[in-house]
Amino acid sequence: MKIQKVSQLTPEQLDQVMQIWLVGNLSAHDFVSPEYWHKNYDLVATLIQKATLFLAIDDKTIVGFLGLMDHYIAGLFVRENVQSQGIGTQLVNAAKAALDPLTLDVYEKNDRRLSFIRNMVLT
Repeated sequence: MKIQKVSQLTPEQLDQVMQIWLVGNLSAHDFVSPEYWHKNYDLVATLIQKATLFLAIDDKTIVGFLGLMDHYIAGLFVRENVQSQGIGTQLVNAAKAALDPLTLDVYEKNDRRLSFIRNMVLT
């Protein structure tokens, strides 16, 4: 697997990233109506093109991504079937190497993400 920094996604990459985004949000935020994520899909697909992205790529398939807006981590997503394999850590480390310090927001109810942040980013 490799981590690749990109400033412009191809249409195929955008489709992969947006699928990871949608599935990840639906899975991680069961306290938010699924309608919210579906309703905002097109807006996010437009906005994500303005972000600096770090892609985790395994055999030409995107398995995770981190989006930066200046020093702000706007999103960090890893496909469910490859979570807990260090991909999120690699993405954060690549972003920190490019731009440090970084900031982000996390839903308080997103226990898994809070745990990741406490264990990895804040240490």
